[in-house]
Amino acid sequence: MARVVDRLLAQLPGLHGGAAPGPTPSRTSVGDVRILSPLPRQSELPSQAGLWGRVTLVLALGVMMAAYPYFRDCGLPLFGYLCAVGALIMGGGWVAVLSWQMRNEVAHVLSLVLILWGLALTSDILLSRTGYAAVPASWQCGEPGSGPAWMRWFAPPGAE
Repeated sequence: MARVVDRLLAQLPGLHGGAAPGPTPSRTSVGDVRILSPLPRQSELPSQAGLWGRVTLVLALGVMMAAYPYFRDCGLPLFGYLCAVGALIMGGGWVAVLSWQMRNEVAHVLSLVLILWGLALTSDILLSRTGYAAVPASWQCGEPGSGPAWMRWFAPPGAE
């Protein structure tokens, strides 16, 4: 069986010193021949230090989101908080894909936990604003024009 596999592999172009398939020529409408080069290969996977550096960055963001010190109850600050949580979920997905490609189980499990943490933070905000919580919350801060002075910039026109 191994000899059959070796024989089939030897027939593949580009293996065992054989010539790799070259770029394919194409003709334009005028009749000129252009050589289309194949797409460049993607860069190599990062080292383990690169993977763990990414894990550390996303883990730090996840830990800091638990103690988010800024106002986030309504309005534009709430949108900023949700963007930061979205960055946590996307960073967790980024590390999950990379750790899957590098076959690193611990980093992959950590990234999945970070994605779950981001989804929990998102559900904490969304559920209270969609009617699934005992204490309802709103997306906007009180009456338009009320609240901090800088929030009046975002009030609809004529609400002052």
